Amino acid sequence: MKINDFLSKMWNDYSNLNPHINRVLNLIKDKEHNDIINDHIALRTFNHKRVNRHVLSNYFIENGYKAIEDLSFTQKKLKATYYLHPNPTLPRIFISELLLENFSDELQKIINDKVNEIDLESISKAEFLSSGIPWTPIDYVTYKKIQSESEYASWVLAMGYIANHFTVSVTDCSYFKNLTQLNSYLKENGFEINSSGGEIKGSVNQGLEQSSIMSQEIEVKFSDGYHKIPGCYYEFAYRYNNFDGFITKSANHIFESTNEKSKN
Repeated sequence: MKINDFLSKMWNDYSNLNPHINRVLNLIKDKEHNDIINDHIALRTFNHKRVNRHVLSNYFIENGYKAIEDLSFTQKKLKATYYLHPNPTLPRIFISELLLENFSDELQKIINDKVNEIDLESISKAEFLSSGIPWTPIDYVTYKKIQSESEYASWVLAMGYIANHFTVSVTDCSYFKNLTQLNSYLKENGFEINSSGGEIKGSVNQGLEQSSIMSQEIEVKFSDGYHKIPGCYYEFAYRYNNFDGFITKSANHIFESTNEKSKN
């Protein structure tokens, strides 16, 4: 599948599953006269040899992306890598992974058992990256138990492989001059901004400011029926001085956009 077609598929799967995403996009489009440009797309996974971030990056590498920087998030027990394409119109790709060895034996066993259910042949296909859960659903009690250890782990177990978020490049917006203006507009229209670490993370001096809406609940199928849990979210980025990277302190707070309750 060609990269542009696949990125469109990722967007469609992400926005169709999370109806509030389209509402946000339409609000922004009401004010904008330019096309909305994506700053980056983020995926989540585990550091299991079958599905770690290097495995998930293969499709992007084969389509011209290059790994730029590895990042560590000690507080969240995560590592990540971001990737750039020589075509500047294509978004950055940010892939994070949970460091399983830093969690309980019970959590590790649950996740390893689920990952071992995955058909290995399916992982090599681009569609895997936007396919949802590639394992049998967990039950809701297990989801809550895992969530008590790691919101990130429970989210991946329940949601699987789909874009965790897309990110609007506010740098390239004509109407919105900064994140403060955009955040105020979204709050006026009923959306909750992630306030962990402040509504705007980062700074002009660091080269990047970020904000995001909190994810909204969607119905997800578990082995014991449907339950409402946090889905995906939408992020907003303003870059300065051609800074291409990410700021770990800011990302630590942005990760909490899928928390059931924001931990400020």
